[in-house]
Amino acid sequence: AAAADDDDEEEDEDFELSAEDIEGISGGEFVVEAFDDEKALAIALVMEVEENAKAAIDARGHFALAVPGGSVAKALAGLKDAKGIDWEKVHVFFVNERVSDGKCFKLACETWASDVPIPPENVHACVHGGAVAEEAAAYEAALRALGPDVVPIDEVNGLPVLDLVLLGMGADGHVGSIYPGSDALADESGAAILGVDMPTKRSVTMSMGLINTAERVVVAASGVGKAETVRRALEEDDEMLPVSSVDAFSTIWFLDLGAASKLEAYQDVDGDDAGDAAAR
Repeated sequence: AAAADDDDEEEDEDFELSAEDIEGISGGEFVVEAFDDEKALAIALVMEVEENAKAAIDARGHFALAVPGGSVAKALAGLKDAKGIDWEKVHVFFVNERVSDGKCFKLACETWASDVPIPPENVHACVHGGAVAEEAAAYEAALRALGPDVVPIDEVNGLPVLDLVLLGMGADGHVGSIYPGSDALADESGAAILGVDMPTKRSVTMSMGLINTAERVVVAASGVGKAETVRRALEEDDEMLPVSSVDAFSTIWFLDLGAASKLEAYQDVDGDDAGDAAAR
């Protein structure tokens, strides 16, 4: 799909960092885009879904999307006004989900999914409340049960290939329910979905293997509170941060100016006074 801000005159001040600006990046497509504020970032996320949905449906008749909860889920509210998507051919999965209450599923429905003509059965919930290992296995089975016409299988690693995965990033660098130092981060089982049993959270999460098998992954982060983590991930490739392991063939970062404010390449573009630039 085309970049989300192509030909958008309202985003002339946005900038892109090429792979040459970031150490350790090679092969595939890697782009970092910064937007003036969270509103502009949200518009770009909606456009990303819209454009990739149309392209996938035109190419193969289906579109498989994975969405997180939190601020990224709320940013997708604009999908209610998306034009030209054949929602009958869209399937939505969740990057991670609390097995006890289906929080991400409920947020997606409240924010946009209940307001578009997507078949309810195409929004794949995980709300059974069983043991996390059992829930993970059931969710992976549901993903695979759609068949290769809807969700192809990668010939090399045997994992489902989603068309687009959207990820939020926590201040500690976690994505989905993959946290620093966790078993999920170290997992090499080859599973698509993992169970995460933590004292404060029982959830299932897409594995890093599944995330990186997707056709396209967008990592979104906003706010100055995440700027140092963004810098460590993009300029140091800090392996302690789960987000540093996101390495799909097409990997795009969407940042607002606050989250981008500590990047060296950002300084090159906007001068030494990042604070003034981020406040625009």
